[in-house]
Amino acid sequence: MKKYFILLLLLVPTLLFSQNAKEIAKKCMASTVSLVMEDNFKQPLSLGSGFIVEDGKVITNLHVIEDAKYGYVTVSGESKKHKIEGYLAIDKTNDLALLSVPTLIGTSIEINGNNPEIGEKIYAIGNPKGLSGTISEGIISGIRTFDNEELIQITAPISPGSSGGPVINNNGQLIGVSVGTLDAGQNLNFAIPTKYVSKLIELPKTQITQLNIKSVAKKSSQSNLGKGIKEGLEIINIEWEPIDYTIPAEYRSKERRLEGFSIKNNLPYEITKVKILFILRNSQGQPIDAFEYSPYISYGEYIKPFLAKYVEAGFGSSIGRERVGKRKKGEKLEIRILDFSIKE
Repeated sequence: MKKYFILLLLLVPTLLFSQNAKEIAKKCMASTVSLVMEDNFKQPLSLGSGFIVEDGKVITNLHVIEDAKYGYVTVSGESKKHKIEGYLAIDKTNDLALLSVPTLIGTSIEINGNNPEIGEKIYAIGNPKGLSGTISEGIISGIRTFDNEELIQITAPISPGSSGGPVINNNGQLIGVSVGTLDAGQNLNFAIPTKYVSKLIELPKTQITQLNIKSVAKKSSQSNLGKGIKEGLEIINIEWEPIDYTIPAEYRSKERRLEGFSIKNNLPYEITKVKILFILRNSQGQPIDAFEYSPYISYGEYIKPFLAKYVEAGFGSSIGRERVGKRKKGEKLEIRILDFSIKE
């Protein structure tokens, strides 16, 4: 009987201080925000997640705001948009940014300063694929070191749109920031430890810098993970041809038709199921049409690591070809990689 009593006493602290997922969600959702980043023409550029560290200040991944000129945040469960004025500090090595959002008054997240432990239960909160306020449960499966910088390996999934969201322990405290995932194996998801977050917050801040970050240096595995969709693949060797070869050159239309392009795989993994966004812009750079397209890659076929595959621009339908497959003089076609799958 005494043994059972001692065991009960040992369990009491855990029962008192740990919280279930419902309580953690209620506590931490109010601190979690969605980010929508926009280009020069205020067209949506990327989605991400973040969290409030104090009134008017939000932490997210640096790669979420890269190439953006404008942006706003919304708190989970709310519709009000809060303009991002700029950033107060950035950490290129660890893929972190501290943003200034003056109108955002909310619940600050509590930061845990202790070292994370393998086996510890965690919860990842974010906005996967734009779905606001999603929580997933997992554990810390490892502490990894890449380029002398630490990453926390977790089993909770991190989907596009969840980058920058908080990773919470069983006491509702921040233990990391979601940064990315490697789909080459199961549960290869990573978070940036809070020690780097605390250092960023403590940096002296003299002014707000406007959003316009270009070509962020990829010095660490944190950045490479988070930037997987943008830097993992690229479009090269874009080919255009006249609309009608049978007409003498001097009488041909100024229109050109997209013949094809190559998809370059910069990852050390085989990839497939590529999804692309075509944006047609006029001579002033304003978007005039867009089309989402998944190039045909034969069943069971993958693009090998560090190699490229040529794709004919069929667009899957005549509608796609008519909309963005033709380009008039002065018009420009922008091609973005939206998503892809890595061979398991």
